[in-house]
Amino acid sequence: MSHEPAINLLKRLVTRAAGEGPEPQPMSLHVPVSSYTDPARFERERQRLFLRRPLIVGHESQLPEAGDALVFDWLGLPLITLRDRDGNIGTFKNVCRHRGMRLVQDEGRTTLRSLVCPYHQWTYGLDGGLRNVPRSETFDGLDTAQMGLVALPCEVRGGLIWIQAEGAMDVDSHLAGLGADLELFDMPGFRFCASNVRTVDCNWKLIQDAFLDGYHVVRLHKNTVGSFFPDSMAESDQVGDHIRSAVARNEIFDAPGLADEALDIRRLATYSYTVFPNVVLVFHPDYTSIISLFPKSAEQTVFAHTMLTPHAPTSEEEKDHFRRSFELIDQGVFQAEDIFVSVGAQKGMHSGANESLLFGGLEESAIRFHNIVERELA
Repeated sequence: MSHEPAINLLKRLVTRAAGEGPEPQPMSLHVPVSSYTDPARFERERQRLFLRRPLIVGHESQLPEAGDALVFDWLGLPLITLRDRDGNIGTFKNVCRHRGMRLVQDEGRTTLRSLVCPYHQWTYGLDGGLRNVPRSETFDGLDTAQMGLVALPCEVRGGLIWIQAEGAMDVDSHLAGLGADLELFDMPGFRFCASNVRTVDCNWKLIQDAFLDGYHVVRLHKNTVGSFFPDSMAESDQVGDHIRSAVARNEIFDAPGLADEALDIRRLATYSYTVFPNVVLVFHPDYTSIISLFPKSAEQTVFAHTMLTPHAPTSEEEKDHFRRSFELIDQGVFQAEDIFVSVGAQKGMHSGANESLLFGGLEESAIRFHNIVERELA
């Protein structure tokens, strides 16, 4: 079995399932309510965490053909990510270089032959280069080679599309070795199945909190997926600024005594990775969820969920299975439960009931996350 650091979490869970491993130690962290409500703090987070770090905006399989594009304003910037005719994926500001008009109007997935400004019909190729200027002879000294779309750093790594809004991007340094985990779970080999983008009325960190503890799983999710898990059996560690977590599934009690090569990583535990600052990768038994969080304000966040499957459905039965799986996880779990409590907590912020939120030993991953945030803002 490859990549020992990730497998060690599973081995620790197997040891606990055998009644031999240490239980979580008591601890406490108080996070001030202002961390979730203060507009000035939000702006510092946006500048330091979201504009100056590599961020995941999708999976390369979402753009399989030339002209396939993702149009989004998630960073407070009009952006478009697309595949050109040479097969390369790039990200550009969705803004004409002539008079600043937005080129592609609607957000979401689309397919383009070129990018044509609706104002004066300036036309750009899929590589961002300026291809046509009507009545170009009326412009004095126009250098079309210098008037292509403004590009952002954009790379594909581990099957994921990474961009950075400001500064030079170094994905390898940012990953800090996490690329081996992406290979372990075959992120490059999975394929796009479905997605949903919604705006929710809560601070982005409240949603991260909801995905960073095993404490709530059998309680909050008791009517959906909670029955698949024993109570509060989770392990985590830190990889650079990222958090690797594994929550044991009921099958973990069949694992003690099995050889290492017989440990099925997806069957015995659900792994999740908080890819700092804003992405959660959840590796379910037969599909993968990418959750990307983009804050619009201190109390409003874009929640983009993409589901990947090991392959395109090969039958109507398999297509229906993946459709129902997406509906369950996206609507029944994420929307009705995780987002529900995040929005509910945000509503309580201004009541004065709490000066801070309390995190304990079963929420150690959330404590790690908040300590990293505070270090970056210090």
